[in-house]
Amino acid sequence: NYWKNLCMDYKEVATETAQSACQKPVKAMFICSGLGFMAYCAHRNPDEWTFRDKFLFHSNEMMLIGESIRNPQAVSHLRFLEMCHNMGVLRMLSLGIINFIWISDYDKSSGLYQAHCDYLEPKFSNFYERIVDVGFLGEWWILQRTMKDFDVNRSEFENLQHT
Repeated sequence: NYWKNLCMDYKEVATETAQSACQKPVKAMFICSGLGFMAYCAHRNPDEWTFRDKFLFHSNEMMLIGESIRNPQAVSHLRFLEMCHNMGVLRMLSLGIINFIWISDYDKSSGLYQAHCDYLEPKFSNFYERIVDVGFLGEWWILQRTMKDFDVNRSEFENLQHT
């Protein structure tokens, strides 16, 4: 009896949804497109392993070029990320369609009370200050933007402009 009522309820929901889609096709198209885009974003959402993979790839790319032509901002960003990784303070917050890599105060394996107390967690009001990277649609956007001109040292060209 329970399963029969459940099937009847789902059948009724399906018929009402189809009727409302026929009555308002533009609205139904936008809803279906939005749901499809959300599903695509969830499918292409990068994880911690892809962040580490991209980081190591860019670190290796940086090693292949000479120190004199390395972009100082890219070098400092990679060093900062490596330091945070070595300290164990990089964390990932996944919201299903978007991920945030952020910096915690303590290592995961720390035995300190402050590291495990829920009341001492970072506040959401200043959480944006801790964000190191944003993962969306299969890319880590801040790392990608930082490494765009990693082989261009702008200070190298300052002497050329004065001559």
